[in-house]
Amino acid sequence: KTPEVNRIYISSFWPRPYAEPGRVNEELFDSEKNDLFRDLFDIPRNAALRRVNEIVKRARSIKAHALVCATLKRMMPSMFGKEKKQKELLENLDIVFHAVAQEHGLSMGDFPDVDVYRKKLRTWASCGQTLAGLPTLNKDLITKLDKSLQHDIPLLLKPLAAEPLPPAQLPFMYEDEFDAGSSKPRTPEARPEQASQRSLQGRGAVE
Repeated sequence: KTPEVNRIYISSFWPRPYAEPGRVNEELFDSEKNDLFRDLFDIPRNAALRRVNEIVKRARSIKAHALVCATLKRMMPSMFGKEKKQKELLENLDIVFHAVAQEHGLSMGDFPDVDVYRKKLRTWASCGQTLAGLPTLNKDLITKLDKSLQHDIPLLLKPLAAEPLPPAQLPFMYEDEFDAGSSKPRTPEARPEQASQRSLQGRGAVE
């Protein structure tokens, strides 16, 4: 798990044409500026995508947890040798995780940290509980969970799947703040920063 590297935008954002030394990199500066404005424009969409992804991650984690508990319960003896079997299962919990993943077609990324999980189970068992006392798997709930992941979640993602606007169509893109051939600045209504604020407000962004 590595954190995403922060994006750095290289451009000039003052409301005048590029100075003479900067005109050599004018194409780069314009491209970087377009990328920044596009990313600002997509903030509400990306935030919604992250929320949906967190729902999916949580749902898959819950499914893996339920199936692990059901497997541990199923592998416990009904009469004798419960303590010995429970100790064996906890020591080989990583093997149980892989067996559940293979049996049900799950990704290992859906499972919690095996050491943390083992510690929590041992703490739970120290209160007089056994793995045989784990809840029985509710197959109806698992079916509903699978249905949500396969059908409901894609419906949530469908409105968010629209392609972002290309730079030329972004409503706040201007070459500069000054009219061509004039030293007079444009009116406040035509300034890029105010146009971009209106666009972002329309997308639900907070100032």
